Amino acid sequence: MTLAPVPFEGRMSYCLIKCMQMVLAAQGQRYDLPWLECVSGQAFGFIYARDGEHFLALTGDRYHLAGEHLLQTLHYTYSYTGSADNTEALARLEDALTHGPVVAGMLDAGYLSYDPAHQSHRNSDHAIVVLGLQEKAVVVHDPEGYVAVPLPLEDFLAAWQRDVYTGKPYGLWQIGPQGTAPTDETIWEQTLALARANLTHPTETLDGTPILYGPDAIRQLADDLRTWPERPLGGMPYFQWQVSAQRCLDSSYFLQEQLPHAAAIRWEECQLYGQLQYASAANARATLPELLERLADAEARFIAALG
Repeated sequence: MTLAPVPFEGRMSYCLIKCMQMVLAAQGQRYDLPWLECVSGQAFGFIYARDGEHFLALTGDRYHLAGEHLLQTLHYTYSYTGSADNTEALARLEDALTHGPVVAGMLDAGYLSYDPAHQSHRNSDHAIVVLGLQEKAVVVHDPEGYVAVPLPLEDFLAAWQRDVYTGKPYGLWQIGPQGTAPTDETIWEQTLALARANLTHPTETLDGTPILYGPDAIRQLADDLRTWPERPLGGMPYFQWQVSAQRCLDSSYFLQEQLPHAAAIRWEECQLYGQLQYASAANARATLPELLERLADAEARFIAALG
């Protein structure tokens, strides 16, 4: 059966880009979320952090790098800073808030105590928008669905100082005015250039962990699932397949007008992620490697279709 792509609503992820979208909207600049995610480059590529203990693999890359690329592509002035300790971080936050809302992250979602399930999210990276600083709390918009909610300073600082992978504890994003707006052609060219780079990125090492990219990473993941059949799937059925499917669908629409063949392959990949999702939830784990092999082949064809 051949399925036609249908727009999707109800996405649960894209936390950093959602936060940037909120801050930009507060400044009077409104953008569609799927478009922003694509322009950031996060909707293109596949990454597998092969640490020998977990299955951490998804369509995307390190999110803070995507955030920087997005703001640079759209010609926004911005700063992305870290701090040495609580005192410096709070002083910097207080000063930044005099200019409007800011983005905090990436931080550890396991300490966001307004979420009744927060402890189950320990060591999961996340981003939130800080609206204001009170004596004993910050007030935040959390793109997971928590609006204008207070977060005790003790919990906020515990989350904020726990740098999960960015190299910047107390990560603080301040977005300033836009310079000369780029043309649609410039945005397209820069996005496609980043997509090609993400999709063909060579293997690297981050804090001793090999980081694999592209079709080879997908095939390695398939091999590892065969080799370690008892290793828990971890976040795959709870997050990684979902966000990967969303990014494939959004990038399919992004490419549809100018690169329809590439867009069609991306929709094919979206459906494969849907099958991975169901197989994981249905405990049909033995089918995952074969689905991933098909995904790797599709990813290779997608790279070729991008030119």
